[in-house]
Amino acid sequence: MSSSHSNPKDWKIIETSSGGLERDFYNEKTGESTWYTPEGMSASDILAIPDAKKYWSTVEQVELYIREMAAQKAKYGGKDVKDQLEAKRKA
Repeated sequence: MSSSHSNPKDWKIIETSSGGLERDFYNEKTGESTWYTPEGMSASDILAIPDAKKYWSTVEQVELYIREMAAQKAKYGGKDVKDQLEAKRKA
């Protein structure tokens, strides 16, 4: 994990709904934000993000979440935070 993109310590998990059921991932170094799990990060990497253990306690739980987010990404054609912001800007 040499790049800041995949360094868990550079990422934050931001709750976007009450109770933390919906979350965004935000990279403080690159400014990248995603509704899905960060590209190229393993379940162990995600579990190493500061405060990740608030949401998951095992690698298996994170793996399940990664699969769920991959299904959501496929369902919505890969649209993400940046796409929503761009659409709002154009409106």
